[in-house]
Amino acid sequence: MRNRSLSDDGLQLYLDGTVQTRPKKWYQHLICNLFHSDYDDRLFDVIQKSRNSTKALCAEFENPLLSQMLESAVYNTVNLILRNKNDYRFFLDVMQNAFENKDYQTAHLLNIVLSHEAFNSIKKPKRAAAELKKVKEKYGPPSYNKHIVFWRTVRSDDVLPSVIAFHNFYKRRIFMMRDYEAKEAVDIMEIFKYLEYDKNDILPIYGPQALE
Repeated sequence: MRNRSLSDDGLQLYLDGTVQTRPKKWYQHLICNLFHSDYDDRLFDVIQKSRNSTKALCAEFENPLLSQMLESAVYNTVNLILRNKNDYRFFLDVMQNAFENKDYQTAHLLNIVLSHEAFNSIKKPKRAAAELKKVKEKYGPPSYNKHIVFWRTVRSDDVLPSVIAFHNFYKRRIFMMRDYEAKEAVDIMEIFKYLEYDKNDILPIYGPQALE
């Protein structure tokens, strides 16, 4: 079993205090203990909650407060990790898993957070630089046109877009008076209003009062 710790306070905005229920049969419980730790359970729980949050956030694309919500998420998460810098590794793992499971909003948010200059002086895992670069290149900042082009090829509800990328793409296209492309972004995101989601699943980090 891996010996890693994670601060409870560091997850207050991501977890509701529960973890996945372990198997009740003794042999299943034994196998679970051999290959899983509390760290793994919490990682899985955060990934699932983040994915549900992304679904609900996509449906809020035309919310006039979306810009503030996205800015709050970056600010709140940076400050959350600064409270306990040992949590940097945990959120790096969340980013990597979200990216591999095609939750591109969570991966993108954490990529921005973990690349923040506030963490320049802390000791990071050796793999951090390579993983951050790989995720960043997926989106094609600052225009994020690369993510939109990629999204035109998506044919599955299991793939979740980066709301950050779509929102910035939309704002840039409006500024450039390329209204057709801006409308395309809105039309793509509007689909998520009709998929199954719960607005209450949006994580507290997207709220301005999250750290109070």
